[in-house]
Amino acid sequence: MIDIDGLHLSLEDIISVARQRTEVQLTLGAIERITQAHKSVAATARSRPVYGFSTGVGANRSVHLSSGSNHGLNLLRSHAADAGQLLDAPTVRAMLVIRLSQLAAAGSGINPQIPLALATMLNANALPELREFGGIGTSDLPALAGTALTLLGERPTLDGSIYSQGLKDWATEDALPFISSNALTIARSVLAYYDLKVINEQSVLTSALSFVALSGNPEPFSPAVAACLDSGAIAEGYRRIFDLVRNAGTPVRLQDPFALRTMAQLTGNVAEELAATEERLTRLVVSRHENPLVIGTVAEGNNDIAHHGLFLMLGLAKRLDTVRQILATNAATCLRRISFLCDPEYTGLHRFLAQDGFGQSGVMVIEYVAAAALSRLRSHAQPVSQQSVVLSLGVEDDASFASEAAALLVGSVDALRVMTACEMLCSVRALRQLGVDGEHFLSLETREFFSRALDLPEAMEDRDLRLDLEVAQRILGA
Repeated sequence: MIDIDGLHLSLEDIISVARQRTEVQLTLGAIERITQAHKSVAATARSRPVYGFSTGVGANRSVHLSSGSNHGLNLLRSHAADAGQLLDAPTVRAMLVIRLSQLAAAGSGINPQIPLALATMLNANALPELREFGGIGTSDLPALAGTALTLLGERPTLDGSIYSQGLKDWATEDALPFISSNALTIARSVLAYYDLKVINEQSVLTSALSFVALSGNPEPFSPAVAACLDSGAIAEGYRRIFDLVRNAGTPVRLQDPFALRTMAQLTGNVAEELAATEERLTRLVVSRHENPLVIGTVAEGNNDIAHHGLFLMLGLAKRLDTVRQILATNAATCLRRISFLCDPEYTGLHRFLAQDGFGQSGVMVIEYVAAAALSRLRSHAQPVSQQSVVLSLGVEDDASFASEAAALLVGSVDALRVMTACEMLCSVRALRQLGVDGEHFLSLETREFFSRALDLPEAMEDRDLRLDLEVAQRILGA
């Protein structure tokens, strides 16, 4: 059971809820803060207009709402349209727990019965059916409006049933506070970040195998060189690569190609960007970004609201853009190492690591597969934060498209997994042909990784290598 207090929610907790279906509960402190914020916005609305509470939204912000209207339900119904492919259950669960955490931060002014109902819905695995297109990085309105309709029993759940344990009504003042969030975009970012962190670690280890198979020179990663760096994270990348490959063979070149010589620099750069991404996501999952923001309490006499634009996820969009760009840069060197592994000049083996020198193709097509995956990484590296759009009669005149940045990161991670599998297949094949065994590696970590990689099929003759790639991807996911 994970406590949701609105103060802290680890990314590991989100993964646990999303993929292991760990249950959650709101803490008493969170419920009390939500209750006080609900009272605060109600009191404030008696003395000044409150967007979405006593007015319409978007271009209708100047329209005053009459009391007792069905505006809240109408807002949810009218904003629930989405399109495209269905989102999977782990993504939806991640969104729900993140939205619950944000509501527990008590900046929305929502009725506490709604987050309580949301927690019950999540624990029951009664998930809303959500689709990929709808948000533009200024709040995931369709996804959250659709969630509200599922809570109300107006929309079927992901398994096609009607959730009957939810809410019977939705007050006008609770509609916008519920949907004013980028929880889906953040959820997709968290899941992609977590998967990337795992595959990146495997990619580093795979590059170490290639380095040894290519008789690389570890001198560029030495402590003396690392001491000259201007970044602690990149210096750590140098230390890491040096530890993985040191004393694992005799170098054959004074200076290696960049794909070997700059491995540590790229490793450190990726680690640096991942750390910055984790920091931002950790803040966002407990953020109070609902518009308007409820501040103060009635009890303290300082209750008020503040209209703002915190929902514009430009910071997250830029952060994810940067991650995708460094992944594409790093992946280009992965393809170069695969090319070197296919080249007798660098390995002393047959072309394409074939069984013999009589025209067999060996891993020739694996280089093509890796190049196709690299193309995906490069196309996904284009920054979405440069985009903008004007909507709602010109009132909403910008967008971050962080939602697209997150979706592209998911695709980039998938492509990186394929590229790493291609490099693993080639490096292990080369090491086997060179007669290298686990004892060759001084690093225990490299030795253990190589031992797992030896689960790849041993046969060297020309054959269908799809199964080998699938095995490699399973090893990388272990």
